[in-house]
Amino acid sequence: MSKDLRNDERLVFLQANAIKYQKIVPLKVDASSRKYFRIFCDSRKTLVLADDVLKKNKLSEFERLSDFFLKYGVKVPKVYASDLSKGFLLLEDLGDDTFTRLLENGKDEAFLYNLATDALIKVCAINDRPDFIKDLDKSRLINDICFFADWYIPMVKGRPLSIDERQEFVVLVSDLADMAFKVPNKMVLWDYHVDNIMLPKGDEECALIDFQDAMWGPLTYDLMSLLEDARREVSFDVQLQMKQKFFNALKGIKRKDFDDSYAFLSLFRHMRVLGRFTILAYVNGKPQYLKFVPHLWDMLEKTLNYEKFSPLKDWLDHILEPNLRKIPQKKPVTEAMILAAGRGVRMRELTDNLPKPLIKVSDKALIDYNFERVLNVGIKDIVVNLCYHGDLIKNHIKKTYPDLNVRFSIEKEALETGGGIKNALPFFKNDAFFVCNSDVFFEEESLKPAMWLMLDAWDENKFDIMLLLQDMAHICGDKGIGDYRLNNGFAERNKNKESGFDYMFAGIYIIKKSVFNKIKEDKFSSVQLFDEAEKNGRLGFVCNQSTFYHVGTPEALSAAENKLKQK
Repeated sequence: MSKDLRNDERLVFLQANAIKYQKIVPLKVDASSRKYFRIFCDSRKTLVLADDVLKKNKLSEFERLSDFFLKYGVKVPKVYASDLSKGFLLLEDLGDDTFTRLLENGKDEAFLYNLATDALIKVCAINDRPDFIKDLDKSRLINDICFFADWYIPMVKGRPLSIDERQEFVVLVSDLADMAFKVPNKMVLWDYHVDNIMLPKGDEECALIDFQDAMWGPLTYDLMSLLEDARREVSFDVQLQMKQKFFNALKGIKRKDFDDSYAFLSLFRHMRVLGRFTILAYVNGKPQYLKFVPHLWDMLEKTLNYEKFSPLKDWLDHILEPNLRKIPQKKPVTEAMILAAGRGVRMRELTDNLPKPLIKVSDKALIDYNFERVLNVGIKDIVVNLCYHGDLIKNHIKKTYPDLNVRFSIEKEALETGGGIKNALPFFKNDAFFVCNSDVFFEEESLKPAMWLMLDAWDENKFDIMLLLQDMAHICGDKGIGDYRLNNGFAERNKNKESGFDYMFAGIYIIKKSVFNKIKEDKFSSVQLFDEAEKNGRLGFVCNQSTFYHVGTPEALSAAENKLKQK
């Protein structure tokens, strides 16, 4: 959606709610996709417009929780109007004085943290549970702490955890996680830190401004989130005073249980946030979060000294020695090629006047799924080879992705997959790059997208090519005979069309330019390159963990459409 069109929708929303304004000023955005605007009204009153164009930020929950908290005397912004279908909320304007800004301007830390703790005590006194909020339960803790294992560790270690190593981690944190629930469950605001707390001018009470992700979980969570802030170091004395103040307001809870719960949730949050900030930096394009990694490690290492964490500390010391506890770095695979030159003859009449990459599945062209997959791994330098109805594909890409650096490798006749890549090699600056067949189609169902798993496992010193393989048991569409089997950690191709080969090549791979050095042919299949890498022991693989839709024929396309509708 263009910015101008969205602006028109904002103005229509304000008009529909009889808001007369003099000007509209954008406010600083946070880590989410939300945008905020200050509305200067004719009456000199100001309002805030929350704009969630992607509708991913739980505006309905924010609106309902605002009413809920106000009923219990917790200060939050009032919601004056909403259009959830468009992603708009019109809010009370509480000013600009977040605790972050006040602290930067020299406001007394102890004073502000006392106010923030008072607000938490008030929230903790609420026994009523809204029926729409979810549980912060043990399964959620284990799932989220694995951001650390699945995202942070691979980027600093250079390889993913093995299946056994990851299972060891899950068992260790599962054994410890019950500590979190030694205190009662209450409302957990989830993202309670100084960026999300304000002090409205003239008020003696702070206001909470980010609570739509609230859950029902251990009452120690928000206090820990406040005092062990990923973004700033809270003085030790203030931490002690606020913990004591909060504990004194509780009834019937043993101090040891309180400390155990607080300690595990501290461990959980620091590990989770290390993973989340890695995702924000490299998936969401927000590298500013990486500057907090050293501080997170300082807090995590202190927490790991808690007496009950020694088994996990020993595991971590073995897996991630201190010199690896650093800002994560993405591997230098920053370019991709999408193969789109072929006709797709098995699609019969469907490709008489349309190239296969532009055939739609669920109202989206096949090539668009692969552009999205490449963009998700942070790649914006893309080469597309063209031959059959190449102008149609080029026009579609230029219209759909005007901001990307897309270059086109034109083939007078289709050069097959290997020849097409060889012909496009001058476009690539780096030795290793991704290649995607333009008709690859699957929905990501694993905890981490397939191309990220491939990046984690890629080792340029060990591999020349890395394939994405698909378990034949999880394919919708024309399966045929399997392409590969796994034998003692190696992928072995089915050269004689035998049974017992349980994996299909899933159409995505990382390849090095150097593998083409001895290739004299101009037209050949990339399978020739796969076989050479296999023979030399330099063929890597990652197994896709999602259902694959093999849409090679009209019948397979119809089967994919039907299965997607059922889902």
